[in-house]
Amino acid sequence: MIDRTLLLMKGHPATGKSTVAHALAVHLAWPLIDKDDIKDHTVDLPDGNALAYRIMWQIVRRQLELGLSVIVDSPLSYPGEFAVGQRLALESGANLLVVEIQLEEATWRARLDARPRALSTHKITGWAAMQTMLETYDGCWRYPIPAHQHLVLDGMLPAERLVQEVVAHLAHAINTA
Repeated sequence: MIDRTLLLMKGHPATGKSTVAHALAVHLAWPLIDKDDIKDHTVDLPDGNALAYRIMWQIVRRQLELGLSVIVDSPLSYPGEFAVGQRLALESGANLLVVEIQLEEATWRARLDARPRALSTHKITGWAAMQTMLETYDGCWRYPIPAHQHLVLDGMLPAERLVQEVVAHLAHAINTA
């Protein structure tokens, strides 16, 4: 029986993934590793984003080695980062679940446009900036994730409801393992 889970949040900025990640961490009492907490300190360094991911994964590895379940909050836009998560789950014997938060475009656009510009030097604010970022991604975020490891949720629902859905999914996965 698997006694720990690596839960990877996935989704574009302003879809609600960090809100859900925080609510899950409180509800489950699992450590939350947020890539942006690290990137806040690496953003001005050469390859600051890549460095933030490397540090994030090292912290995740340590938590899994300690036998803890972990929630990781990042956009998980790149298939290579998903592969790192898969490898860490496999190496540690942890269950892997990707919780992807999606949001219908009009609400997503409104959330991005309402984000304060001073929020952070590296966080996307505004619909136009998001569109520019998506162009540079060139669709890379649309990689396959095995269905049994992928839970897609509607960011329009309240965080408490999304937490209930994740908890129910985790309970079902444990009962069928």
